[in-house]
Amino acid sequence: MSLKDNFSQAVKEILKKDSMVGNDLAKDQNKKTELDRYLEPSAVSAPVVEEPKQQYVEPQPVRASAPERQQEAPAQTERPVQPEQRNYYQQTARPAPSQQAPRATAYSPIESPYSDVEEQTFISRNTIIEGNVRSFANVTVEGSIKGDIQSTKNASISGKLVGDLDCNNASMIGSQMQGNITSKGQVKFDRDSLILGNIGAQYLEMNGKVRGNIDIIGKAEFKSDAYIIGDINVSTLTVSEGATISGHVNTTYIQDAPSTVFPEMISMTELG
Repeated sequence: MSLKDNFSQAVKEILKKDSMVGNDLAKDQNKKTELDRYLEPSAVSAPVVEEPKQQYVEPQPVRASAPERQQEAPAQTERPVQPEQRNYYQQTARPAPSQQAPRATAYSPIESPYSDVEEQTFISRNTIIEGNVRSFANVTVEGSIKGDIQSTKNASISGKLVGDLDCNNASMIGSQMQGNITSKGQVKFDRDSLILGNIGAQYLEMNGKVRGNIDIIGKAEFKSDAYIIGDINVSTLTVSEGATISGHVNTTYIQDAPSTVFPEMISMTELG
């Protein structure tokens, strides 16, 4: 007997004991009470079982296996490769990794952006220096210096200098100088430059004013505005019209002795 039948029988016995159900109800099986109807299997509703909710799963694309993909892919027709194309492919083909040159791991030195810039010693316009200046670079003076300037390279003077100048090449532009110039190369003067001192150089191009002696081993050119007071020793001299020279001019700077140019006396026997 099932658990439900046992429960129904127990309820009937309790009701019968309490005289809640008569004998006629027990004898007449065809006559059913409300309790019988409730206890019938059809009257008891089955427990409601909630079905688990199904989670939505996104369908995944079905990938064909390698053999199937090969079957589905359309057959590609190979194009004939021309001889010139074959040569091009052979030339441009990248070599295998084993054949490639190994990459350099060492760092290349960083070049300074100032490596090609020539070093300069610059004296600005509003600068005054009292003392000597020595430099292994080019010297540019726009200010004033009271002292000597020595440079292994070129010098450009556009200010004032009270002292001697010793350099490779000298350029005097609107300058005033009291001292001597010694140049291993050439010296150039513009018309607004003034020097109180001597000049010694290989080449001289002058259009300013000089009071002092001039010794030029090579060639000297005096422009139309040149004004010189002093003796001049030069090998080759060019004087433009308008230049003023007050002093002795000696163009025998050649190293020939006077005896090789002039005889000591003229012999009468040599006359025809």
